[in-house]
Amino acid sequence: MYALNLDTDNRVLSVCTVLSIGSYDGMPIVDTLPEGDITDYKYINAEYVYDPLPEQETIDPEPTLEERVEQIEADIAFVAMMADIDLEV
Repeated sequence: MYALNLDTDNRVLSVCTVLSIGSYDGMPIVDTLPEGDITDYKYINAEYVYDPLPEQETIDPEPTLEERVEQIEADIAFVAMMADIDLEV
């Protein structure tokens, strides 16, 4: 048997095995689990409802001024090395 940890929207956040010494107040107790990622399901009216969250688009943060300057310096050093130019003054 399993105890389901649900959020306020009934989405399954996690599952734990029911132990005789445990306290599972307010947690639904079930005999079976659905296939796949448990967090793709909600538990509504004693049934699993497949409801995956939409994929979140990852956005790369803009580089800082220091990071841009470091990249420009690295680009200049690379071009100088490839052209066999000594940048030392």
